[in-house]
Amino acid sequence: MEEKIKEAKSTVSLIGLGCKLISILGFLLTIIYSTILFNEKDNKNIYFWGIATTAFCSSASLGALGSIADNSKKNRALTALLVESTNSASQIPITQEFEYSDLNEDN
Repeated sequence: MEEKIKEAKSTVSLIGLGCKLISILGFLLTIIYSTILFNEKDNKNIYFWGIATTAFCSSASLGALGSIADNSKKNRALTALLVESTNSASQIPITQEFEYSDLNEDN
């Protein structure tokens, strides 16, 4: 059972992993973009800061979405294990056989 729990905790969502990778790529490209444009003396206007802020925020939201997808898949696997163990525990075999007796038989 412990192996199943460890396996459930180590599950990774492919969609979540993709979102995290795109998020990291977005952060890196935004840093490169910001560094290049910040070194130019003419492009320090409000549009530069707007584009950089939007890129950072969208990358952060994609990373958060990836974390949510990973946690959701782990939670689903652990819940399935909980339901499986609850169902198997409730199916305890009955060892005693009950005999039918009619109490009104003597009357």
